[in-house]
Amino acid sequence: MEQIELHLVDDPANACVYKGPGHYAATRAQAAVHRIEQAFPHLRFKLASDHQLASLRATAVVDAPIESDAFIAVLSEAMSATGTRMASSRGSIRA
Repeated sequence: MEQIELHLVDDPANACVYKGPGHYAATRAQAAVHRIEQAFPHLRFKLASDHQLASLRATAVVDAPIESDAFIAVLSEAMSATGTRMASSRGSIRA
């Protein structure tokens, strides 16, 4: 078994997604994770946001093979659609 860990934060370069009052990076990131779960029904992420809702950590155990290119395509689309990106700090994805 392997583990996927994502640390999602706001993408300030994505101006296509509304980010006004009441719209937090963690809640938008949660929507991105749900898109991933819809594409890969056997994945279930445990979610944890910081107290300011500025970031979201999502962790899942992978017990069945996932095609890397398909996962990256879904992840990229989900982050773009929600105005989020991977945090640049140490090892955002572990697999």
